[in-house]
Amino acid sequence: MSDPTFLGIDKSTWDLFNGFADWFSAAGSFAAAAVALYIANRAAKPTAKLSVGHRISIGPGSVKPYPEYAVFRVVNTGDRPIRIVQIGWSIRWPRRRVVVQMFQENLSSPLPIDLAHAQEASWFVPLNARDEPWPEYFAKGMLVPHYRLSLWSLRAQAFSSVGFEFTAKPEEGLLSRLREACKRVCANAS
Repeated sequence: MSDPTFLGIDKSTWDLFNGFADWFSAAGSFAAAAVALYIANRAAKPTAKLSVGHRISIGPGSVKPYPEYAVFRVVNTGDRPIRIVQIGWSIRWPRRRVVVQMFQENLSSPLPIDLAHAQEASWFVPLNARDEPWPEYFAKGMLVPHYRLSLWSLRAQAFSSVGFEFTAKPEEGLLSRLREACKRVCANAS
């Protein structure tokens, strides 16, 4: 007796085709699991937006010269809460350096601070609160003699308690203040 056929194809050929169906099913299951793990891993990472820039504080009864600050601001843009434990700076060129930034505590958010979704925190670094203004002090300690490269690679950082770093390039207003300070420091050194 001959093997049964369907649409002119015998049973052994149908068994071969059905074997490929198992392989395609396995590949589809593997791809679905990989995508699910990718999405879960991406959602597990905290996300935040960091910015740092030059700000002038003007209020009722303020008189010139108005207080000036470098202001760090972190906003939690993710669904998971984050804990910020420190702020600072990093320079990658010409020589890698990372420093912690001190700030004016009575105007700033406390550290460490927990931020839920859409919450923010700010830290104010006074630019003229010392005998030597902060831009010149920072330029001497971190930026010169190769200040063009240093300013190009300068990044503000906020550090989370679980090892994530949020980075941002300083706004142009603050970069120009630092550039001017570097030029003054280099002119005084000559």
